[in-house]
Amino acid sequence: MKLYLVRHGRSAGNLPGRMTGWSDHSLTPLGAAQAERVAERLATLGPMPIYASDLPRALETAARIAARWPRGAGAEAAVGVQPDRRLREIDLGDYEGRSWDDFTADRELAAAFAREPLATRLPGGESLALVRERVIAAFDEIVAGDPQAACLVSHDGPIRTILNHVLHVPQERHWAISTSHGGLSLLETGERWVSVRFVNDTSHLWGLDAGQAGDGEVATGEVAPGEAAPGEAATVEAATVEAGPALSDEGEAPARAIEGL
Repeated sequence: MKLYLVRHGRSAGNLPGRMTGWSDHSLTPLGAAQAERVAERLATLGPMPIYASDLPRALETAARIAARWPRGAGAEAAVGVQPDRRLREIDLGDYEGRSWDDFTADRELAAAFAREPLATRLPGGESLALVRERVIAAFDEIVAGDPQAACLVSHDGPIRTILNHVLHVPQERHWAISTSHGGLSLLETGERWVSVRFVNDTSHLWGLDAGQAGDGEVATGEVAPGEAAPGEAATVEAATVEAGPALSDEGEAPARAIEGL
């Protein structure tokens, strides 16, 4: 089967310097535009089952994708988005909605979360081992259902978890892969095998910036380090994962991946 992994569009909670996990936030105008772009990208490939995190930013993105697929006479049955709370972002607990500076002020916690992310549980929240347990359970069920194609709409953390799982990325390299709002990845699965076709393709978002979409700042019109150039897919292979940047002593760079999820 082909499994399309989509990170939701930018939401009102995805502010620079702010930590967002389980909070309820709708898409911003830019996030809605990102969702429309990825929906357009997938428009000719459906209908297919859609599985989504039950948080609003993911459900809104999934609904825009489903709306592009044919309905009615001569088409397959209308596609319904299937919410699944197992596909939620990490529960940040006491740090939900707080600033990145608050988190890094606890240098011991921030360093442990970067160095041993699966084993380090956030106060009042989850460890990444718990996230992995629920996300991979949902992933295994989707793959076992064996539709010809399916779409999974979630957050950076769960998508990273799935990619790390199928690539057998060691814990110390957990932060080596990340995705952009509206980014698209593709897995192909068969009996006892998984192929990662591409990771975080953002070519469909090129030219879309926050100022034009009403969010007030440029976000996706420029290519960040490690992001795809226009018309390119940012592909990841096992060798690339191993060659990624080393962890800092304090773990700041990898742990910052939880900011604005």
